[in-house]
Amino acid sequence: MSDFHVRASTPDDAVGIAAVHWTTRRAAFGELLPPAHWETETLGTRTEGWMRILAAGNKALVAEMGDKIVGFAMKNPSGPHLGHPPARAVELHELYVDPAYHGTNVGHALLENILPPGTAAQLWTYASNPRARKFFQRAGFLPDGVTETDPDTGVLEVRLVR
Repeated sequence: MSDFHVRASTPDDAVGIAAVHWTTRRAAFGELLPPAHWETETLGTRTEGWMRILAAGNKALVAEMGDKIVGFAMKNPSGPHLGHPPARAVELHELYVDPAYHGTNVGHALLENILPPGTAAQLWTYASNPRARKFFQRAGFLPDGVTETDPDTGVLEVRLVR
């Protein structure tokens, strides 16, 4: 189950990326977020969003096993987040791996390809997401003391930097 490869996304990957994004968020945050959140965050809305993102020329990295996208990552230049100025010039904006593929090194491969080890960067994650926090800590990302409540979800976020 570890036979995967990482490549740059194309606009044709929107459906596969959206499926990983939605499935992973449901698995990780299904009970953390209120039911009303899932009325608007559907697989359809995720797919439409990724179609727009990729059609606009934005790129992600995708991990594939066979012809199935099992994970993806995206970085962007950092900007203000909920009123906080950036701590680093680069932000890991997304990194999701289908829960069925946790433990296969897909996440590590995506992270190392999008932000090689030692690259100064920042990211935001839910404070109550221990799996992600442990994963990023092993890669050198640590909290810098900045937190903020996500106005869309009411969940506390923490900024991690390396």
